[in-house]
Amino acid sequence: MKFPSFFTILLCGNLLLIGLILGLGFGYITHEVNQHTTKISKQFQQQLLFMVRDGLEESWHDAPKIIEQYCRSYSKIPEFRLTIVDTEGNVLGDSEYPAEKMERHHTEQHPEIHTALTGQQSESLRFSQTKRIHYRYLAVPVRFEGNIVAVVRVAIPVTDLVKDQRNFFYAVVTGFVLMLFTAIILSVFLSWIWYKPLRLISSSAQRIAEGNFEPILELSVSRELVQLIDAINRMRNTVASQLETISRQRERLQTILRYLPDAVFALNSSDQVVYYNESAKEMFELATPGNPVPIQHLLRYTPILDFYFYDQEQDSAIAVPKRVDIKLRERKCSLELEKINISGENDQNEIAILLIINDLTAITETNRMKIDFVANTSHELRTPLTTIRATLDNITDGVCATPEMFQTVFKILDRHVSRLEALTDDLLSLHDVEQESSPTRLEITTINEQKQLLEDLFFPKAVDKGIELIIEPDMPECPFLTDTKRLGLVLQNLVDNAIKFTPEHGNICLAFSFKTEQMLVIQCKDTGCGIALEEQSRIFERFYRIKSGNGIRVPGTGLGLAIVKHAVERLGGTLTLVSQPGQGCTFTVQIPIKIVSE
Repeated sequence: MKFPSFFTILLCGNLLLIGLILGLGFGYITHEVNQHTTKISKQFQQQLLFMVRDGLEESWHDAPKIIEQYCRSYSKIPEFRLTIVDTEGNVLGDSEYPAEKMERHHTEQHPEIHTALTGQQSESLRFSQTKRIHYRYLAVPVRFEGNIVAVVRVAIPVTDLVKDQRNFFYAVVTGFVLMLFTAIILSVFLSWIWYKPLRLISSSAQRIAEGNFEPILELSVSRELVQLIDAINRMRNTVASQLETISRQRERLQTILRYLPDAVFALNSSDQVVYYNESAKEMFELATPGNPVPIQHLLRYTPILDFYFYDQEQDSAIAVPKRVDIKLRERKCSLELEKINISGENDQNEIAILLIINDLTAITETNRMKIDFVANTSHELRTPLTTIRATLDNITDGVCATPEMFQTVFKILDRHVSRLEALTDDLLSLHDVEQESSPTRLEITTINEQKQLLEDLFFPKAVDKGIELIIEPDMPECPFLTDTKRLGLVLQNLVDNAIKFTPEHGNICLAFSFKTEQMLVIQCKDTGCGIALEEQSRIFERFYRIKSGNGIRVPGTGLGLAIVKHAVERLGGTLTLVSQPGQGCTFTVQIPIKIVSE
């Protein structure tokens, strides 16, 4: 950004000051003259008005004659207009127009007459419809024997006053313009004289900033400028060492903080952030560190600021760490805060405090998932066990008296035992695929072999529900090497999940293809209820189940997609989901394999 020179600023300042003084003087003089002119004109108008009123009040018994005399005498003075109106608004006399030809002066159109009829002096400035110019009207009541009998009004056109004021304004403007031009010439001359020594000092300071530490030449100037020159010379002697100290401190700080995984903020004794590392930059989405900035301007999170400023009253060098929850990037995060006082010096350039922020969100989330897992597992086990226990108690109590009742009870037991078996199998499968240390057992298989297994397992279930299950394509034998157990878990849980959430007369398509000789692609597409975007990130959690299209939760353990996710990870593959509510789901799995040569 280019800044103006000091000479320009000084000159503009002088001109602005002179212009302001002249403007204020011009405004004051113009205002006072206008006020004085208006005051004298108004006083003269009032004197004429009172003179006519007094004359009418003394001779009201002979009013027509007196009114005619006054109107005739005022008709010779074009600057003033005299009008006399009775209490009904009828014009009794006017200095410029015949009274009998003038319309009644209604109170709405002549407010000064309306006010005067109430017994008060009135003033009004308005446009005359008769003369088509602006008038200032003054009106007073005329009293006879204690009663108001008429209103006398004297009007003066304001056009002449404005014209006189305008002529005076032009004369004053001309004089002030001449003074302004003279002041500009003097300002340029004086500004140059004042600016010359400052220009020499500025150029010397610029050379120091560029690394040229030559001293400033002595000048015969004012005492203040001599002190400034001496201060710049002293600064010249310390700039080099200060720059070296700052550079060394910055390098040391960056080396210490750069590779720390925790977010670290270095602050001075004035609670200004001097530096923060890459972890802090990424965690709080901050820009590249620049000039020191107050911490409350950089981190606008109340829990963090409360922790930081509360510790100011403590004497210990290290504050007790504190865990807080805040929202970062639309995500709730759990942070551990720690503050370390490393210097007690009141130096703006020294690092006095370290604020260390450790992101414990992943650990907290893992603990939460463990707690939820235990709670959900307990719930899933309790429901069938409670039913089995109740059924056994009924058998013990002799409730089942007929073979039909025994058959019903045994079906209940069989259904819940099967549910426990399925839950146990899913838990064991989930445990196996979650263990990173679990060994990989590579076996040879083919697409047709996996297809046959799926058809045997799921075709009957699909037919019972009225769903068309398509597994394609029929491929020539192409043996490949993979962990068949984990591959089977992926395929079986994808198809089973699709059947659960696909309504009657829907269809499911499971397609196999080789992207390359080392990559198997599996795509499972259904016409089910679909999954909302906000739920898609959670469906791979343990025991998380969405509702079907009719709003009813589908029976199951809620572990199927969690098994799929971890099995794909153990196979070294990727899993993606594309879905919209009411439009079904498409799961795409890519698994690395190894083609076996015949």
